[in-house]
This record gives sequence, C-alpha cells and structure tokens, in this order.
Amino acid sequence: MSLRRLLPRHAKGYLWICFLVLVFGSMILSDNGFSPYSILTAPFAEGFYDTFDHGPVEANVHSVASDPVPPVGRPPLPSTGIPRPAEEVRKGVPVEGQGKALVFGSGATTFTPDDIVILFKTGATALWRRVPIHLSTSFANSSLVPNVIFYSDNSDHIAGRPIVDVLANVSSTLKAHPDFELYHKVQEAHQSNLYLEAAAIDGDFYLPGGWRLDKYKFLPLVQHAAANYPGKKWYVYMEDDNYLFWHSLFAWLGTFDPSTPLFLGSPAARLGEDFAGGGSGFVISGAALEATFGGHPDLADKWESYAQERCCGDQVLSHVMAEMGVPRDRRYDNTGWAGLQALPTWKMGFGEWNWCSPLFNVHKTHQADVSELFVFERRFQQMHGERAVLRYSDLFVEMVLPYLVAERVEWDNEASQKWFASGSEDAEALGKLSKAEREKKAWFSAKSCKLACKEWEECLTWKYADDNCGLASTVSRGRKVDAGILMRSGWMMGRIERLAEGKDCKGLGY
Repeated sequence: MSLRRLLPRHAKGYLWICFLVLVFGSMILSDNGFSPYSILTAPFAEGFYDTFDHGPVEANVHSVASDPVPPVGRPPLPSTGIPRPAEEVRKGVPVEGQGKALVFGSGATTFTPDDIVILFKTGATALWRRVPIHLSTSFANSSLVPNVIFYSDNSDHIAGRPIVDVLANVSSTLKAHPDFELYHKVQEAHQSNLYLEAAAIDGDFYLPGGWRLDKYKFLPLVQHAAANYPGKKWYVYMEDDNYLFWHSLFAWLGTFDPSTPLFLGSPAARLGEDFAGGGSGFVISGAALEATFGGHPDLADKWESYAQERCCGDQVLSHVMAEMGVPRDRRYDNTGWAGLQALPTWKMGFGEWNWCSPLFNVHKTHQADVSELFVFERRFQQMHGERAVLRYSDLFVEMVLPYLVAERVEWDNEASQKWFASGSEDAEALGKLSKAEREKKAWFSAKSCKLACKEWEECLTWKYADDNCGLASTVSRGRKVDAGILMRSGWMMGRIERLAEGKDCKGLGY
C-alpha cells in the first residue's frame, strides 16, 4: 500500500500550510534580527541566559552589532602589505562616526571635517550615471564629509540632496550664447518629462554638448560657495569622475595654515600659463576664498566674456585666482610628490619617482572603479590604521601588480618615456647599415625592443608596434587595444618585483 493512501485525506494540504507558516515565520524573524539557526543554538551560546537577567534588550543588541563582523562577500584581507612607518600606524583610532570627533593638523593648522566644504561638480546629462555611486562610497560617512554641495547645470534632487543650478544666475547675455544650447535643452527635457539617465530604458533622452557648457560652471560655483558657506577653513573641489582618499588628503591639508591664501592643485598648462587641473581636484584655503570671490561678490560676472574665448573652466578659474594674487602653489612640483593627479588607475605610471609619494585621488573613474577603490581604501585602513596615509606604492601592490605578466599582445602599457623609430634616424646613415646592425636597433622588432629595455637598467616596461619601440622607467597596467597593427607590451617582472619588495618609505613627517 502506498504512503499516499495511508495519510489522512487532507494531509497534503496541511503539510503545505505548515511549510508556508515556517517560511513566513522565518522571514519575520529575519527582519527582526533573528534566524532559525540562532534560535536553535542560542541556549548554548555564552551569555544567552544573561539576556533575560540584565537590562533592556537594546543593550545586548548594541553589543552584538558593534562586533567587527566583515560584510558578506568581502575578500579576505591580505596577510602582507607595504610596511608602514611607525608614526603612521595609529592604534585605537575611533571608528568613523563614533567616539571623539576627527581632528587633523596641529596648532594653527588644526581643523575638523566640519571646517571643510566639498564642492562636487557634475552635469545634468551625467548626474544619474555618476553621482549615485558616490553617495554610497565617497560621501557615505557624513561625519568625515558633512558639508557637500552638489553643483550642476540644472536644479534637481538626488536621494533628498539638493542639486544647485550653478548657471542659474549668469547674465542673460551669456545664456544667449550658442554654448548654452544644452542648458536650455535640459530645461525643456525636464518640462517634457524626459529622462537624462542614459540607461537604455523607455523615456531616456540623450543630449550632447556638455563639454562646451562645463567651462562656465567654475567661476559661479566658487562664487556661490563663498557667498553661502563663508568662514570655512578649506574648500575642496572634485568632479564626478574623481575618487578622493579623504583621510590622506585631510592629513596633508593639516600641514598648511588655512589663514594663508593657498590654491593647491596638480600642475597643468595652457596658453603659456600654469593652472590647477580640475579633473584631479583642487583645494582653496579659507583665506584665499575670502581674498578673491568672498571679498568680490561680482568677480564671476566680470570674467564671463573671458570664459567664452577659452576651452577649459579650470584654466579660467586659475587665471582669475592668479590675477587676484592667489596663483597655484607650486612648491611640490617636480619633487616626486604628486598627491593630486589626473590619471585613472590603469594609466598611472608607478616607479621610483613616486613610490613613496602620498596619493590623494584617482581620476577618470567609472562607477565600477569608484566601488573598487572604496573597498581597497577600507581594506587599507583595516590593515594600517584609519589615519595611515595612502601612497602610490599601496595602490600599485594591491591593484596593479597582481595583473602584470611578462608580455601581452594587442595591449598598450603606455611605455613612451624613450621612443625609437627608424623615421627619426638619418636616412642616408640607415642605408649604410648591414642587416645585423639594423636588427640591433630597438625599432627593428619586438625582440630588439625588449633587449633595449633590458640593457637600460632603469627600464621597467617596453612596447612595440611595427617600427616603433617605447621604453619607460615606470610601470602602468595599460589596457587591451586595437591599434590597427599588432602591438606588444612587456613588463620586466624581475625588476618590478624587486621594486615592490625592496623599496622602503620613510615617514612623511605629518
């Protein structure tokens, strides 16, 4: 006789009901912080019965929640890393958002996160693609970056945060300029209930022309910050494709006096002028802001026509700052320090020159890069302490070195410090060379190019593509390319590994 015939008539229905009760009961328990496993094992857990004898439940829940349990799916911390100077490893630093307030600098340079304003610039056509990832990474810790202003070319909100239309108050004459075509079309798109998300979803609407409009944002952006957030010690500018390592940057700012007019940024040049590159971010001291836009409420208006004739807003801003007596601070140029830099991780060149330099940012990031850098930074802080200053070498060992091999095909590793091509040599002299002599030239073949790198003791990478050989004393990961002709890239792995293992960095002095 089958089991089915032995069971009562409605047993199958009862079993299904019991099963559903268990499922929904487990869901309710999980939502309240319990699990079936924890209920079954709780009586055997240390301190379980004390829960019923001492204090409210909340106290016990808090003690459990404060345990350092790593998030599910996070890679295990590496067992080794770049050794840190003793003064950079600080034990017992309060967890972000708990305990004592964060303080940077000392004496006259002391400041807290509340003394800093972050000026975050995006665009209406990029906002919904680039900003959300920053809300859960760059700006997730409000105790570290409590003052963030979002600037764009259209008024909006994202997750309850207001987006300032930085161009709202420019002159009607400027708004009539052809460069403002996008500005007006963005307004029309919103009025027409069209989305500017580039998400390939019904209702999406694409608008080109963001670069032509972008240059006009810089002056009114800084003018707005001076008018609405005066009296702060530091104003940090960042763009939506930049990732900033806040602790490392703030520790560096703690070495400067914000009561001195300072304009800090990475070096760039245009029209024969030095300027602070906007992509890598820049910092304006409170004194510098007051001496320029703070003390001159109409400064941005006066330079509108100048911006029309230029390509880049960061150059326009730097020109105005210099005219007002606050040029970019150049004390760290050509010293091996490149804290603020303009390249993405795969294009950055690592080597002796910047190995021990602090690193404050990575530029030209995609959303996936921002996420990866956020996780990398958290792991670094867990290994070396929340206040340890991150260096180029730390990023290289963790995010570049594991991907390097001796040679790749159809790959560009950016090696170009030294360049060899037959076209750059004297044609008559070349005609007199024997075949054996030509084969020794770096441009003759990939094998010859690699040999040239081997013979140059400082060479770490080489690249070859038909009659062109590039060498470099720095290491870049590079990326796969289709150059229209076979390109080979190589890494001198022995030399690179010796650099990673043998280069010790001294303390930074702050």
